[in-house]
Amino acid sequence: MESISWSDWKKAIGTNNYMKNPTIPTYLYVVSQDTMTPSERTMIATLQGVVNSQSTLQIYTLNSKQPDYQIWLEDLKNRYRISYELITNPWYLLDIFKDYINGYVLYNNKSLKDPSINNACSLAALNNCIAIDESIQDKASRIYGIKKIIGDTRGTDEKWGYDNLWNSGLNHSIIIELSPGKASALRDYAIMTKSLVFYEDNITDTTLRDRIFSSMEKDSICLGWGPDEFINVSTTSKYGISMIAADWSYNLTVLSAFPSIPLTQKTSISNLNKKNAHYVTFIMSDGDNQQWNLGTNYGSHKWYGSPDKGKFNLGWSLSPSLYYLAPTVFNLYYESAAHGLTNDYFVVPPSGNGYMYPSKFNKNTLGKYINRLNDYMKKVDEEYVAIIDDSSFYNNDLWDEFTEKHNINGLFYLDYHKHDDYHGKIIWSNNKPIVSCRDLLWDNIESEVDLISNINNRVDLGQVDISNANSYTFVYVHAWSKSLRNIERVVDKLKKNSKVIVVTPKTFMELIKKNVKPNS
Repeated sequence: MESISWSDWKKAIGTNNYMKNPTIPTYLYVVSQDTMTPSERTMIATLQGVVNSQSTLQIYTLNSKQPDYQIWLEDLKNRYRISYELITNPWYLLDIFKDYINGYVLYNNKSLKDPSINNACSLAALNNCIAIDESIQDKASRIYGIKKIIGDTRGTDEKWGYDNLWNSGLNHSIIIELSPGKASALRDYAIMTKSLVFYEDNITDTTLRDRIFSSMEKDSICLGWGPDEFINVSTTSKYGISMIAADWSYNLTVLSAFPSIPLTQKTSISNLNKKNAHYVTFIMSDGDNQQWNLGTNYGSHKWYGSPDKGKFNLGWSLSPSLYYLAPTVFNLYYESAAHGLTNDYFVVPPSGNGYMYPSKFNKNTLGKYINRLNDYMKKVDEEYVAIIDDSSFYNNDLWDEFTEKHNINGLFYLDYHKHDDYHGKIIWSNNKPIVSCRDLLWDNIESEVDLISNINNRVDLGQVDISNANSYTFVYVHAWSKSLRNIERVVDKLKKNSKVIVVTPKTFMELIKKNVKPNS
């Protein structure tokens, strides 16, 4: 069977960075990865990528390490009337859908660092076929009749996919950076979008990444992750590419099929104007992490599913990729946000459409990136962007490019090397505040006791004048070492100080804009 080309697909979906599945499912065959071997997981993920864009009968996978995918499945059933059945034997799916595939590409994944699995997926994407490890070749061929070998990537190196396939029809606006040790994550989406799958297993040598990123269309995306955060994101930024932490993401071929519609936040407006107070806002980290928001955040009692959610005002962020690649998930986050006397409020995660460092981002591409960001923020009713950058807080010319946009009303600045390096300083850009992080609720950096003491000491020092920039504290909460219970303990203690008021990021910024004079 022939599938739509990636260039035609891109024309069909418009100007956003992401390719969505054009076929909405009507029925799902659901299979657990927990009972599969790694080779079977790769086989099913690549089959999923071929089938799901062509058939309304689609494949959906579950795994115990990413429990929230069960929540999204039940949501599809209950709100979108998508029926499903559980399949215990993954080979049954190959039997059902074998007429959709043109054959298979052979690879060897005995070593979890062997790049042949990535090269096999790249070649399979071009040929509407699946990737088969040599350990299951005989079973696929002899028992299930998948006999046609499209290619053999065994013995190929990490450069092979780019050297041999890049100009043979692969997508130049999306690439997948994925360790060969990850058998199934993202591979369905890679097949569907005809994307290069690669991994350069070297922290400092970026030769291959330089070649790939420089060959991509500008303001494109890299889904996955690299061997070092700072070097990888610096490298993508240099070429005008943004990074989406997505290397444990699943089922994007199913979830992306649903429409991305304009949304409105439920946050109630707080008209606070207490003159003699110290205002504090908390923002939870890692909203740029697509896989966390898809896999564990929503249902976890530590984070978004915590019984403490809604007891205090709190800032969250969601990767914009979810709005396009998993809109039913994005909608559920918005619908379940706390609102009323206390509110959940969403800001855009670092550093906009995807993770990048604005000061290192390709200057000829930055304007296009910011225009997309501005349009996105209107669609999802978000006004503020969290920024991670490298010692660039005082770069007003850079921030002016963001704040000149109508839908971007301020920035929360975090320095990469230590997020609170600028100690809560506030600068102004086009009469909009750029607020640096003042405190970190983070294991081995700043404990609950330390944070409470620091804020109360500011009150004791007289930092309680609503017109004084020192009377505002932006706290960034490290998701991996702290939970909502930790924040609740801090807020509970701060309530004992009548001059401390905890507000949402929106109220925090509005108070600053209304009461603090620029450059005061």
